[in-house]
Amino acid sequence: MRKEMLLILSGILTASIFFKVGLNKWLESKPESTQPPVVVRPAPPQPISPPQEEKAKEEPKAEEKKQTPPTEPQKQKEDLIARNTQDEKTKEVQKTQESKNLKARKQETRKKVAKQEKQAEKPKREVKEYVIQIGTFSSKEKADRALKKAKGMGYKAEIVREDKLYKVRVRVKTDNPKKVLAGLRSAFGSATIKQ
Repeated sequence: MRKEMLLILSGILTASIFFKVGLNKWLESKPESTQPPVVVRPAPPQPISPPQEEKAKEEPKAEEKKQTPPTEPQKQKEDLIARNTQDEKTKEVQKTQESKNLKARKQETRKKVAKQEKQAEKPKREVKEYVIQIGTFSSKEKADRALKKAKGMGYKAEIVREDKLYKVRVRVKTDNPKKVLAGLRSAFGSATIKQ
């Protein structure tokens, strides 16, 4: 444990020595004639006492005459600063717009993937042919009317004679027999799967 601590402390000491030597060399190689950047700050407004207000109204006209227009290099610097800040604002707006667009695309992709996963999870039903009896009649005329109505709805229909009764049956190919049964029941009053 002590050896590890000594090793760590000696490593820290060595690193700090190299840092100090490197910093000193860098400071020595740095040119000393660099001037600090020019910072322009507006002068704070001076409070005006009530008797001097009248003079203050007259003085701005005189001060306006005294003010000299900024020099050309100063104008160029101000224009450059203004352009840089405008460019930065434009870039920030573009970045936020791009991030919004990216988020919207990601959400759309997630929705599509979720929808595809749901569709993949649904078991596909097998399409089968069903024989559905839609009515049992004692008279041939009533059976013929039901047959005509079923054929008018687009079903393949037939009349079967069993037990001295006329039974009207339709043949349907579907993967959802419950839905077909509900439609036939609403049209004919009853419907039963026979096969």
